[in-house]
Amino acid sequence: MTTNRQKSFIATLELDNQHVDFLGALHGTPAIRNETLFSGGFYTGAPTPRDDSHLLGRRPAQEVQNAVPITIYFRCTDDYYHLYIRSHTTYTGHCVSKDFSGVLGAFLPAGSDTSSFNLLSLENRIVTLQDMGSDIQRVRLKVRHSKQIGSIRRRGAPYSYLAEIDDKGMVFKLRIIERNASFLGAPNEV
Repeated sequence: MTTNRQKSFIATLELDNQHVDFLGALHGTPAIRNETLFSGGFYTGAPTPRDDSHLLGRRPAQEVQNAVPITIYFRCTDDYYHLYIRSHTTYTGHCVSKDFSGVLGAFLPAGSDTSSFNLLSLENRIVTLQDMGSDIQRVRLKVRHSKQIGSIRRRGAPYSYLAEIDDKGMVFKLRIIERNASFLGAPNEV
């Protein structure tokens, strides 16, 4: 039987012809969305600016200068993963988690409130590192006990966000950098 460490790994998270990163890096900081409140179908006030710089999005690769793929530590527990950011100046040590509306972003670890994810094969089977023979894998992300991850647009913003969707999720490319990866704080775990 393999241990959680043996199923944990470090990889880049990519999309074909798209760059995945935090909106602040994709579009310049701050990435502002103007949220408007509606009541009974009618607009009820001035738009409220929201800084979405910490949320994950995508943008065509040719529109992003000096794009470097985001590096994630995929920490396995049983057959699901917590995703820890490893490559960002501001967000290293944060987790990829969903906010109250299902949009993914960088959030401090919050115990059981931190989102966990299943990796799905292209046949929609749950897979872990032990099922991945090569270092380049195509997978879908699914929030554990919830929906798959795809791209959405939000009212008041010109950005493409990564979020839970009702349909089949997008296909991500993982480039595995290190297998059998330990927590930073526990390098000697088995």
